[in-house]
Amino acid sequence: MATPKPSTGTKAARPGRTLGASKPRSLTSVPATAKKPSGKKGVNPLSSLGAMANKTSDAASLVTGKGKIVGGVLAVLAVLVVVAVVVINSGLFTATDIQIQGSEHVTKHDAIQLIDLPEGTSLFNVDPDQITEDLKQNPWVSGVDVQRQFPHTLIITPMERKVIAIAYISSDDLAWAIGDDDTWIAPLSTSVEVDGQGNVITTGQGSNTLTGIDAALALAKHYGAVLLTDVSADVAPVSGQAVSSKAVKAGLDYVRGFSSEFLGQVKDISTPSVEAISANLNNGIEVSLGDSNDIVKKERVVTKLLSQVEGVTYINVRSPGNYTFRNAPTS
Repeated sequence: MATPKPSTGTKAARPGRTLGASKPRSLTSVPATAKKPSGKKGVNPLSSLGAMANKTSDAASLVTGKGKIVGGVLAVLAVLVVVAVVVINSGLFTATDIQIQGSEHVTKHDAIQLIDLPEGTSLFNVDPDQITEDLKQNPWVSGVDVQRQFPHTLIITPMERKVIAIAYISSDDLAWAIGDDDTWIAPLSTSVEVDGQGNVITTGQGSNTLTGIDAALALAKHYGAVLLTDVSADVAPVSGQAVSSKAVKAGLDYVRGFSSEFLGQVKDISTPSVEAISANLNNGIEVSLGDSNDIVKKERVVTKLLSQVEGVTYINVRSPGNYTFRNAPTS
């Protein structure tokens, strides 16, 4: 018996599978529960390029917007600069009222002669450093205060060096002022008028006239300074130059090293040489100091002796650890 052949155009069904049960698939649909494709697989290159293009376009728009803002700010600044330049160089703030203050040793007339202020100077372009340099030609001047008061006033006030010592050079009968920066300032007159308490009178109406070392001592008191005596004749001060004498510099070390309380007891400091420096106190006691080492220790020894020993007339603290002293005999 012959086996029947399948008809043409049909396929034989596989065992266990029903052709009618299979459903056609849709290539464009995605199940609702399906996960989103990861960034590593299934990314459409065209879609990525499109997104990048969009971001680039947004960034370009942002930069363009910022560029317009920056450009506008720069334009405004440029206008302000032009306006400022015009105002500064106009006559609106020209220094037409120049007030120069005098001081004890720098008169208004002297200051005017030293200051070279260009005509038409504005309060904006005035140069305080140049004014200071001009006025420092006077050795008394340590600095200058320059104030602007709009619209037209310029106030210039010289500031003087602080005098910390008066060096009396007996060979020339000169009293030289020394500044706190160890600079020779200028010689002072050794003929001064004082009142009944010995205070220097600058108005010319003193009750007494002092000369020589007495005048130098009165000047030291006037400036709140210390008198340096017995200065060597070979010391040649020059206004505005630094002190170079070793003995005088050692004396200045003592002026700075002593406490203000102890300096108040010092009448003068003798400076013939570095090794022979001594101090004469207001109570008549002589203190041999020597070189300017161990200043604080030396002061401590002297202060202790003065408080504990009566009748002291002389103290030697050149070596503060091995000091000696003399006192007047008591009856």
